[in-house]
Amino acid sequence: MTTTALPSAAESAHLTEALRASGVLGTGSVRDVTVLSARDTVLSHIIRLGLGYDGEAPDAPRSLILKVAHKNFATTLWQAGRQEVSFYRNVARLMPPKLVPRCIEANWDDESRAWHLLLEDLTDTHHTATIWPLPPSLQHAYAAVGALAQFHAAWWNDSRLGHSIGGFASGGYDEARRIVRRPLSALCRLYG
Repeated sequence: MTTTALPSAAESAHLTEALRASGVLGTGSVRDVTVLSARDTVLSHIIRLGLGYDGEAPDAPRSLILKVAHKNFATTLWQAGRQEVSFYRNVARLMPPKLVPRCIEANWDDESRAWHLLLEDLTDTHHTATIWPLPPSLQHAYAAVGALAQFHAAWWNDSRLGHSIGGFASGGYDEARRIVRRPLSALCRLYG
């Protein structure tokens, strides 16, 4: 375990509220929070939280991932956080289960530009393929491309794209927009 000052999103009362709002905690409450690990990425700080409960909490997670802005880039690269929060609020919740981590809470504050994500902890079933900037092994690269393909397949020809989900780029991208809506066979004829 490490000793890291916890952001307010990791306080027991806040976590209790977030877990109840997401439907994974009933009458119990978060008693204590410990930092199991913490690491920096290029744009964010990721903290693995261990959770202890008071009362009934049979379906509540024993750990969560808290993702916040990297302290060195919190004010300069804030768009990345806002976009990731938007993804989890507007896109991930509409996807089939198990394609992306379950989001417990996605919070963005317009005034302060502070953001955080509370995500399902997949540490026991997933791992980081490599440490940036090293490339992954061929096996891990294939797995990553396969996961990305599943993500794209889930949204293939979805009528919400460009309307209630996201928007299409303007300025000469009309053909690309039409191609995205065509079935795979049409793409093969165009580029095969």
